[in-house]
Amino acid sequence: MKKRTLKVCASALSATMMLSVALGLAGCGRRGGVVDDVVDYQGGEKITFWGYGDDNEQGVFANLVNEFNRANVGEVYVTYEPQTSDSYGDRVNSALGASRARVDVLYIPDESIKSYATEGYLAPLDEYIESSTVLNLDDMWTSAVERYRYDVNTTTTDGPDAHYYGLPKDIGPTVIFYNEDHFTAAGVKVISVAKEDLDAFNAGTKTDDRGQSKNDLFPAGFTVKPKGYFTDSNGQKWFNNQVCMSWEECRELALLVQNKQRELHKGSNAYYGYFTEWWFNYGWTVGGDCIEYVETDDPTYNGGYWEFTIMEDTPNYIVADDAEPFTINETTYQPGEILAWGDKLVDPAAAEKTIAPAVLQAAQAGQLNALPSQRAAFVEFVRVGQNANTVVDVRDGEQLKGYGICPAPSTIQGDSGKTLYFKNGYLSMLVDGRWNVVDFRKDLCEVPGEVKKGGFNWDVAPLPIYKEYDEEGNVKVHGIEAGHSGSVALSINNKSTKKDSAWKFVEYIAGETGQTAQAKSGFAIPSQKSLAAKDEIFLQSDRCPLNSKVFLRAAEAETPGDWWYLKDKLWINPWAGVLNSDVRNGYKTLTQFENSSEFKNTNGNLKQYTLAK
Repeated sequence: MKKRTLKVCASALSATMMLSVALGLAGCGRRGGVVDDVVDYQGGEKITFWGYGDDNEQGVFANLVNEFNRANVGEVYVTYEPQTSDSYGDRVNSALGASRARVDVLYIPDESIKSYATEGYLAPLDEYIESSTVLNLDDMWTSAVERYRYDVNTTTTDGPDAHYYGLPKDIGPTVIFYNEDHFTAAGVKVISVAKEDLDAFNAGTKTDDRGQSKNDLFPAGFTVKPKGYFTDSNGQKWFNNQVCMSWEECRELALLVQNKQRELHKGSNAYYGYFTEWWFNYGWTVGGDCIEYVETDDPTYNGGYWEFTIMEDTPNYIVADDAEPFTINETTYQPGEILAWGDKLVDPAAAEKTIAPAVLQAAQAGQLNALPSQRAAFVEFVRVGQNANTVVDVRDGEQLKGYGICPAPSTIQGDSGKTLYFKNGYLSMLVDGRWNVVDFRKDLCEVPGEVKKGGFNWDVAPLPIYKEYDEEGNVKVHGIEAGHSGSVALSINNKSTKKDSAWKFVEYIAGETGQTAQAKSGFAIPSQKSLAAKDEIFLQSDRCPLNSKVFLRAAEAETPGDWWYLKDKLWINPWAGVLNSDVRNGYKTLTQFENSSEFKNTNGNLKQYTLAK
């Protein structure tokens, strides 16, 4: 029984966080943006376009609108009306609920797409997309496009009545931003070699992406393994910013650089090695999630219901890299693919979950590798965020305490606090999205090696994943690369009487011209893979970060957060409130979290979403 498609996308922490992410994604842009020769209306259909963003982004879109109007004189004329991010949601609710269209084209964050689609506020775009000669969905990031596809009846992305209700304006994957000066101070040297290039690098036939030769860097006879953080045979510590760290490597590196900064600042405990506020990449790397879909013939539900699984305790399974494909319940999994939740279990609807005998047999035979449970991954995430004296969980009589490498939410004080911590040098590694690049270039370092006053050298690296190594340092078991990306759609008001003209503008912004302008400004990745791979458009090897190709890997692998899963966040808000305040600040253990009414009531709340009509 294969799970219905929930992930394009996967999960995060709270609705409040997602709004800040969505608005932050649109809150960066290129410098300047003054439009000198605004095209006046000269006939044609007028359409109104709403967006939000700071002066930089507004400048990008003012220029795009003006260029569009110049190219479509007498046919279509766009009036751009930038909105304030703080009031955008309220204004959109009012506008879409009005009897007549006050706006034709507008931004819709991915968290809101299902709600507005359910209300019938957004025009389906399927026929426009199919007939377009400008857009090619095969050249676009799947996770960006598919998050705007939805079946309002089955509450899934692949139901029989699924439609596209928007196209991505942009996509902003999450990565590790790191302070390279902190690494240097701690005696850690950086290389930049993709996993697939390691053999050539070790053979001396290829340099890393910084032009460094293996023979000039490492002791004779030493082989660089696919590790993100490691020590060579001479005791020199290294960081490879193109290979994912394991959970353990991430903790070790964070503690090393943190201790060095505290030493340099006379024992001050204001310095931290790492910060993340999202559990997504921990759970998703091992195949876990916070809700799973259970199909049922029960007439109470419309085909199935959602079950709360953030503390699901059964192991996950992945097909071994060197094994034959594995088939179960008429679904075939290739090497490197994790079994869906419904396929690994005997009966997903049972109160007590047990692993299917065929799965256990394949694991015993070495065809499948066992991965930690979603619960174990969630415990790891919470431990990362707790101080070393706080008990996070008790398992088999053992107290599991925090790692002491991450400031608490109460210390960070809001979404902007984490970026300030990083920019001010109090944080060595920050998990966050592409939308920070413009700000970090402006304040820290825009051109590699040319540090601004008060700034430092910085770059980016992939998120950590689950790994196990053998005695020789080779990967013997691994999870998958995973994480969440933010995105905003361009959608058309279903009440618009000018849908054809509105589509023409959507097609323009979602196409090459609109995506190129945003990418060159630095804050977003083009929706088209072919554009994203071009140095002059996105990679920008002459500007920070040097390692922008990491964003392309992330765009391929990462999916939306849990705020996107259902039409609203009423099922998230209660338990996420406890998690983000009491649990992550160390006031409650995970056992207390599981015993809270907010946690226990979640399954009942979830079942309301798929009740038969």
